[in-house]
Amino acid sequence: MIMDSRTVWAVVLSAMLLALACGGGGVETPEADVVIVQAPGTKSEADERARLAARPAGRLAEARIDHAVVILQDGRVLVTGGKGIVKYPRGSLTDTAELFDPELLDWVITAPMPTAREYHRSVLLEDGRVLVTGGRGPTSYPVSGALFDPASEEWSAAADMDAGRGNHEATLLLDGRVLVTGGKTRVTYFDSGELYDPDSDTWAAAGNMSVTRAWHSATRLEDGRVLVGGGKQLAKQALAEVDIFDPADDSWTRAADLATARRSHTSSLLPDGRVLVVGGYGLDKEPLASTEIYDPAIGEWSPAGTLQHARADHTATVLSDGSVLVVGGVGEVTLTEAYIPETGTWEARAELNLPRYLHTAALLADGTLMVTGGIEGREDGRRSDTAEIYDPHQDMWITGGGGPDEVAPEE
Repeated sequence: MIMDSRTVWAVVLSAMLLALACGGGGVETPEADVVIVQAPGTKSEADERARLAARPAGRLAEARIDHAVVILQDGRVLVTGGKGIVKYPRGSLTDTAELFDPELLDWVITAPMPTAREYHRSVLLEDGRVLVTGGRGPTSYPVSGALFDPASEEWSAAADMDAGRGNHEATLLLDGRVLVTGGKTRVTYFDSGELYDPDSDTWAAAGNMSVTRAWHSATRLEDGRVLVGGGKQLAKQALAEVDIFDPADDSWTRAADLATARRSHTSSLLPDGRVLVVGGYGLDKEPLASTEIYDPAIGEWSPAGTLQHARADHTATVLSDGSVLVVGGVGEVTLTEAYIPETGTWEARAELNLPRYLHTAALLADGTLMVTGGIEGREDGRRSDTAEIYDPHQDMWITGGGGPDEVAPEE
């Protein structure tokens, strides 16, 4: 029997809900009778289109890494850009965008971005549109931005930034503006910030941090300030320096340094207003198992325990119950871990079906967590077009298809 792509995920989730209601045990997941097209050797455009047409339920239309994700006001999930359709010997940048509809339980291709890009950032604006900034394009780091309107599913140009940059951070402020911090081009790292005003579609300078940085974190605190920490410089693999941006007067101040220098880490705002920093790469370029917490009330960092697995290029998401679920990371990491703020402890959670890093994570309106794409944690470095959904009530992952695309390692 051949099931369409929407039916399979609907059946899986229905079975999960039935098992929960009946107090039953495992859930048998029906399999779609689908033949996957695997194009030998160099993949042509026709080969790729055939593969997309044959993809199982719940899979992204394209395998992608270094993409961006944002949850729209209507609950759909917008995924943009990254390295997409595979063309040997290297994966190519993509301008494609996809929408996940939690009601239909499937992905739909939407209008492509005006410019293909990776290492970009996407931010949901207060009016419901999505601002995409920076990244690396096919030939340069574009200064151009783009605005996505979910109502029309169309893109329009946004004003140019002063400097093109990738591996930066973009943070929505309480007043509706967007703060862009740091980032890099091929040879330049930035200490500058820029502010986007969606009402006037203009950018303004936002001063300078104490150090240049990329691959850092930026977290909006409860009082509206933005905590920027860690990262990497051209000649330094990891940073401990921390700065705070105050939108009241658009100024920067130094804060207490991280206990451990790190980049490609995560930073999460806890329900009590503290900030949890997890993992990343250290000065020796190796993944870290250490975690620490910043308390803005006293301006100090403190240890937050040790992960079972050292992680970098992972995701960390605050779930509906206030716990923080850490997923994936470079290497063969399938075990997920949750930080419990009330007890200050870490607990093991269900394993992913596929190890992955450089993926994205999005908390859906029903409290489940969806991770998309990334690189499988294998030596052959495969990029994945799969998505997995975590149900925190059952501590269980389900996947909407398997079988990533094989690509040559990055140069």
